[in-house]
Amino acid sequence: MRLSTRLSAAVAVIAASAAVMAACGSSGGSGSSTTSGGGTTSANKGTVTVGSANFAESTLVANMYADVLKKAGFTVKTKFNVGNRELYLKSLGNGEIDIVPEYLSTLTTFLAAQKDPNAASPASGDPAKTLAALLPLASAKGFSAYPYSPAADENAFAVNAATAAKYHLTKLSDLANPDVAGKLTIGGPPECQTRPYCEPGLEKTYGAKFAGFKALDAGGPLTINAIADGSVGIGLVFSSDGVVASKNLVVLADDKHLQNADNVLPLVRTSAASLDLRAALDKVDQALTTDDLKQLNKQIGVDKDDPSDVAEQFLKSKGLL
Repeated sequence: MRLSTRLSAAVAVIAASAAVMAACGSSGGSGSSTTSGGGTTSANKGTVTVGSANFAESTLVANMYADVLKKAGFTVKTKFNVGNRELYLKSLGNGEIDIVPEYLSTLTTFLAAQKDPNAASPASGDPAKTLAALLPLASAKGFSAYPYSPAADENAFAVNAATAAKYHLTKLSDLANPDVAGKLTIGGPPECQTRPYCEPGLEKTYGAKFAGFKALDAGGPLTINAIADGSVGIGLVFSSDGVVASKNLVVLADDKHLQNADNVLPLVRTSAASLDLRAALDKVDQALTTDDLKQLNKQIGVDKDDPSDVAEQFLKSKGLL
């Protein structure tokens, strides 16, 4: 996902090494919650804490992870809405959480930059190759990356319909004209100003030099509403966001492939990993598609359904609960 913010070939390595992803509560509230393991097994398989980042899709997937782990026989605690990547990876490293949903290329780029800020990111549009690059980076941090889902949530950039019509915008390369980007303010999370797949990437790859930047959120309601009402000319959204279409926003095609493969995957604290844990989480990730994410995100963002209820209904529809 992702900025602040989002990948199954080489994953056999993980089985041998045992595994590689805060206010709380199953609906993303504050505090912590615990659910007893049970489900289809009688033996308790241990206690794990599932965390999430501070946006709805992360909380949605984290609820799915928690539900299937409970059914698999784990005692599950939750610590949702921990914050951005810097914060939840710190929580994962110090044992406050054991599992968090992640995004393949964004995580790979983030960890690679921590290792060597001057090196090029090994992430690409090829999820298998990106996962192969991620595994040693994660392992060095005490994390294990499990197989990635077909579902992907990639950074995207949107304008409202009026802006698209005024400047004839359909793709990001249309922003190269200084009479276009130079008249638009870009909106997104504060880190968009420094992350290579946000404002700097748009300038480097597409030649887009914007009139200004407005700090908002990571593809959330602040950004989406600001695009819709014209407070910003263009903003960071996510490809799986169900709210974007409901607001009549136009997502500009990434015709020069700035973004990498950002498939959903679980990142696990290696010391908490097990084959049972991996098997349970695999069921979620292999059942989930990008189209599913769009629909589920719409239920949360537009219909205002509770993330825990949406997660439960989806898992039941797939025969996982």
